[in-house]
Amino acid sequence: MSEREARNSGGSLQAGTVTVNDVQELMRRKEEIEAQIQANYDVLESGLQVDDEIVEFGSVNSQNFHTLHNISTVVQHSEGKSLNVVVIRRGEQHQLRLVPTRLEGRDLLGCNIIPLQR
Repeated sequence: MSEREARNSGGSLQAGTVTVNDVQELMRRKEEIEAQIQANYDVLESGLQVDDEIVEFGSVNSQNFHTLHNISTVVQHSEGKSLNVVVIRRGEQHQLRLVPTRLEGRDLLGCNIIPLQR
Protein backbone atom coordinates (compact mmCIF):
# COMPACT_ATOMS: atom_id res chain seq x y z
CA MET A 1 0.00 0.00 0.00
CA SER A 2 1.41 3.38 -0.97
CA GLU A 3 1.51 6.30 1.44
CA ARG A 4 -1.24 8.05 -0.56
CA GLU A 5 -3.47 4.93 -0.47
CA ALA A 6 -2.92 4.62 3.27
CA ARG A 7 -3.96 8.25 3.86
CA ASN A 8 -6.98 8.02 1.52
CA SER A 9 -8.26 4.82 3.14
CA GLY A 10 -7.84 6.22 6.63
CA GLY A 11 -5.20 3.62 7.44
CA SER A 12 -1.57 3.95 8.29
CA LEU A 13 1.54 2.59 6.66
CA GLN A 14 2.34 0.52 9.73
CA ALA A 15 -1.04 -1.21 9.77
CA GLY A 16 -0.50 -2.46 6.21
CA THR A 17 3.17 -3.40 6.58
CA VAL A 18 3.99 -6.98 5.66
CA THR A 19 7.51 -8.25 6.19
CA VAL A 20 9.39 -10.84 4.19
CA ASN A 21 9.16 -13.11 7.24
CA ASP A 22 5.36 -12.77 7.21
CA VAL A 23 5.22 -13.79 3.57
CA GLN A 24 7.61 -16.71 4.12
CA GLU A 25 5.54 -17.93 7.08
CA LEU A 26 2.33 -17.74 5.04
CA MET A 27 3.97 -19.67 2.19
CA ARG A 28 5.20 -22.34 4.62
CA ARG A 29 1.73 -22.69 6.13
CA LYS A 30 0.15 -22.82 2.67
CA GLU A 31 2.50 -25.66 1.65
CA GLU A 32 1.73 -27.57 4.87
CA ILE A 33 -2.02 -27.17 4.39
CA GLU A 34 -1.81 -28.20 0.72
CA ALA A 35 0.19 -31.32 1.68
CA GLN A 36 -2.41 -32.25 4.31
CA ILE A 37 -5.26 -31.71 1.85
CA GLN A 38 -3.48 -33.79 -0.79
CA ALA A 39 -2.78 -36.60 1.68
CA ASN A 40 -6.39 -36.67 2.81
CA TYR A 41 -7.64 -36.46 -0.78
CA ASP A 42 -5.44 -39.38 -1.82
CA VAL A 43 -6.81 -41.52 1.00
CA LEU A 44 -10.39 -40.57 0.20
CA GLU A 45 -9.81 -41.06 -3.52
CA SER A 46 -8.54 -44.59 -2.86
CA GLY A 47 -11.80 -45.35 -1.11
CA LEU A 48 -10.52 -45.79 2.46
CA GLN A 49 -12.78 -44.22 5.05
CA VAL A 50 -12.60 -43.67 8.79
CA ASP A 51 -13.73 -46.80 10.67
CA ASP A 52 -13.12 -49.16 7.72
CA GLU A 53 -12.05 -52.56 9.03
CA ILE A 54 -9.19 -53.75 6.82
CA VAL A 55 -9.34 -57.52 6.33
CA GLU A 56 -6.77 -57.71 3.53
CA PHE A 57 -3.96 -55.30 2.70
CA GLY A 58 -1.89 -56.49 -0.26
CA SER A 59 -0.42 -59.81 0.81
CA VAL A 60 -1.34 -59.27 4.48
CA ASN A 61 -4.63 -60.74 5.65
CA SER A 62 -6.28 -61.81 8.88
CA GLN A 63 -4.53 -65.20 8.70
CA ASN A 64 -0.91 -63.93 8.46
CA PHE A 65 -1.16 -60.55 10.27
CA HIS A 66 1.06 -60.33 13.36
CA THR A 67 1.91 -56.63 13.81
CA LEU A 68 1.55 -53.33 11.97
CA HIS A 69 5.09 -53.91 10.75
CA ASN A 70 3.60 -56.44 8.29
CA ILE A 71 1.53 -53.68 6.69
CA SER A 72 4.40 -51.20 6.84
CA THR A 73 6.60 -53.62 4.90
CA VAL A 74 3.95 -54.09 2.21
CA VAL A 75 3.50 -50.31 1.91
CA GLN A 76 7.26 -49.68 1.63
CA HIS A 77 7.63 -52.30 -1.10
CA SER A 78 4.59 -51.00 -2.98
CA GLU A 79 5.42 -47.32 -3.40
CA GLY A 80 3.81 -46.17 -6.64
CA LYS A 81 2.20 -49.57 -7.22
CA SER A 82 -1.45 -50.48 -6.87
CA LEU A 83 -2.40 -52.54 -3.81
CA ASN A 84 -5.56 -54.57 -3.36
CA VAL A 85 -7.26 -53.67 -0.09
CA VAL A 86 -10.39 -55.35 1.21
CA VAL A 87 -12.38 -53.60 3.94
CA ILE A 88 -15.57 -54.19 5.86
CA ARG A 89 -17.62 -50.99 5.98
CA ARG A 90 -20.91 -50.96 7.87
CA GLY A 91 -21.12 -54.74 7.53
CA GLU A 92 -20.42 -54.85 3.78
CA GLN A 93 -17.19 -55.96 2.10
CA HIS A 94 -15.55 -53.52 -0.34
CA GLN A 95 -12.59 -54.13 -2.69
CA LEU A 96 -10.35 -51.05 -3.01
CA ARG A 97 -7.19 -50.10 -4.91
CA LEU A 98 -4.59 -48.08 -3.00
CA VAL A 99 -1.34 -46.65 -4.39
CA PRO A 100 1.18 -45.70 -1.66
CA THR A 101 2.63 -42.32 -2.67
CA ARG A 102 5.31 -40.33 -0.87
CA LEU A 103 4.30 -36.80 0.01
CA GLU A 104 6.81 -34.32 1.38
CA GLY A 105 7.14 -34.76 5.13
CA ARG A 106 4.55 -37.55 5.25
CA ASP A 107 4.55 -41.29 5.18
CA LEU A 108 3.58 -43.31 2.11
CA LEU A 109 0.04 -44.08 3.17
CA GLY A 110 -1.25 -40.78 4.51
CA CYS A 111 -3.43 -42.31 7.20
CA ASN A 112 -3.20 -44.21 10.46
CA ILE A 113 -3.99 -47.90 10.77
CA ILE A 114 -4.86 -49.16 14.23
CA PRO A 115 -5.15 -52.87 15.03
CA LEU A 116 -8.51 -53.94 16.42
CA GLN A 117 -8.50 -55.37 19.90
CA ARG A 118 -10.78 -58.42 19.99
